[in-house]
Amino acid sequence: MKKTFKTFALMLLTALAFSSCVDVPAPYNLPIKKGGSSAETTVVPTGDGTLASPFNVAAVVALISEMEAGVESTEEYYIKGKVSNVKTDAATISQYGNHTFEMIDEGNSSVVFTAYQVYGPGKQKFTSVDDIKVGDEVVVCGKVVNYKGNTPETVGRGAAYVVSINASGEGGGGSEDEGTAITCAEAVQLTQALENGASSTETYTITGYITEVVGNVSKNQQTFWMADTKDGGKIFEAYWANLPEGVSEFTAGKKVKITGKLMKYVSATGNVTCEMKNPTVVILPDGGGDTPPVEGTEVTCAQAVELTNALADGGTSTETYTVTGYITEVVGSVSKNQQTFWMADTKDGGRVFEAYWANLPEGVSEFKVGMKVKITGQLMKYVKNSNVTPEIKNATVVVLEDGGGTTPPVVEGTEVTCAQAVELANALADGGTSTETYTVTGYITEVVGSVSKNQQTFWMADTKDGGKVFEAYWANLPEGVSAFSVGMKVKITGQLMKYVKDGNVTPEIKNANVVVLEAGDGGGDGGDTPPGPGGDPVTDLVNGDFESWVSDSEPTGWKSASSASNAELSKSTEARSGNFACIMKAPGSAKKRLASQEITLEPGTYTFSFYAKSTTADVCQTRGGYVPVNTDNSVGSYKYGNYVDINNSDWTLVSYEFTLTSTTTLCLLVMNPKNSSYSVSQDILVDDATLTKQ
Repeated sequence: MKKTFKTFALMLLTALAFSSCVDVPAPYNLPIKKGGSSAETTVVPTGDGTLASPFNVAAVVALISEMEAGVESTEEYYIKGKVSNVKTDAATISQYGNHTFEMIDEGNSSVVFTAYQVYGPGKQKFTSVDDIKVGDEVVVCGKVVNYKGNTPETVGRGAAYVVSINASGEGGGGSEDEGTAITCAEAVQLTQALENGASSTETYTITGYITEVVGNVSKNQQTFWMADTKDGGKIFEAYWANLPEGVSEFTAGKKVKITGKLMKYVSATGNVTCEMKNPTVVILPDGGGDTPPVEGTEVTCAQAVELTNALADGGTSTETYTVTGYITEVVGSVSKNQQTFWMADTKDGGRVFEAYWANLPEGVSEFKVGMKVKITGQLMKYVKNSNVTPEIKNATVVVLEDGGGTTPPVVEGTEVTCAQAVELANALADGGTSTETYTVTGYITEVVGSVSKNQQTFWMADTKDGGKVFEAYWANLPEGVSAFSVGMKVKITGQLMKYVKDGNVTPEIKNANVVVLEAGDGGGDGGDTPPGPGGDPVTDLVNGDFESWVSDSEPTGWKSASSASNAELSKSTEARSGNFACIMKAPGSAKKRLASQEITLEPGTYTFSFYAKSTTADVCQTRGGYVPVNTDNSVGSYKYGNYVDINNSDWTLVSYEFTLTSTTTLCLLVMNPKNSSYSVSQDILVDDATLTKQ
């Protein structure tokens, strides 16, 4: 709304300028390019800076003229114009992969906007000076700045990018032209044949049913999964697909036709997603009736493991398989109607084959140990630190028998002491895991962190005062035990692992089953700190429970060296867990950020989560995010999730998922938004922040 109002005001000012005497100044200061003609027609500012309605050059220059010199905008804008001058040489393209060029509106070469150091569509690097030519119609996206008070341009250093060139590229609205017609299954097969990260040269049109919608609408786009049948599961992804005119959001069950180029997206962890980015979409009439579920070649869990192990590391089978067996362990909670579990050919067969983020069938609220299930999808050989996990990701599931949720008996291994376990673990290769299962008996000497997803980490030794000898990393709490305590005598079972980081070796068992032999004498850090959805907790996030404070206005670990921190904070005893929470003061007319200290994260997909609560009866908003931080402590572009409404009666979980493609130093962010048409400014409470990695 604020953008629309600003545009309307600018247009009104322009109209007044035309109707007044000739010496009335233009409604904004316009940098005049040498050689510009005063006889040219003044172009009216148009657009609201969104993808659906980008600013023209006149509008963005007018916006920038109101900004303080050298101060970057807080928001990203879409700007459309004609390329009038290319300022990049081949050496710059070769070294940096970004382009610098000037843009104008049709009919007015006097008003100039510079696209400075921008990347190409999809934020990919340019490979040639000729990728951008004079006369091209382009849409760029990024934050803007009035450089030295006289040059309106995008923020450089690759923070901005070209969205489309001559209406071809990312999210540019697309065309009505159709490509080669294929099914979802055929699209997956064609995509798998591409190089990692590559896109097809040919345009395709895929017809199928929307099976799952991911996230909310943003800039008239939304992501969804589709399949050849209504209940076919997550087969092919339409990533940030363009909503057709008159459609406010996509809906599961709709029959659609999407058009664009196929892309083989590969995450830092080697997971392959077959997708089409920013496709045009046509909603088709549904012919009625449910289609039968797609099944694959029938195999047992043992056969599935054998077939998966024959794949290349990180590889996915081209064929679809249906694996039948019993759920032996459920991992984590339900998130986005999905949950992870292990299965085997028998109820007590242990962890043989993994269904990673499997789709819950209709009417099933969660998976349970003991259920007999049939899962369908493509086999995948997931490899991390030389450990191989045979799995199907996002499998469709049919529950054949409800197992009643009984926990299978704990399989015990070779009995060893803590000292013997250390010796055996140290004999493994770095990052290696034993093939044999061991049972280690000893005393808990230190508890690390709080309980998360019914798991907690502790150190143990052969004596109560033996120190930190062997680690039980995210060990499973036994039934009836709310937290581990120092002094407990325990028996833990699992495979030994030699974990190595920065040259430091940790002998451990991860996700061990635990039997408490003797109650402890206290001292553990119990609690009920929530995890973010899915993944392993990341220990780099300091003081997520806000229990430690440098002063009453600064929680430990929540003060950035960069400019990311700008909120006024105070300690509160109204906590969700523990003794304290953090109050973020009302921002008023400028949004404020609670920022973590800078942390460096490896490539991967992360979820930053926290609990929030308003301090009055009025509903307000918050959202999570992060900002990359450079070596000189300057910040890059701020990234945020959707606004979440919070109230004063309940603590609300707010989660933000993001993916890093390279090692990145960043600050995690909690935003308290300013007063606007879509947000309310007031004090908010924050507690129990976590960072997890999938």
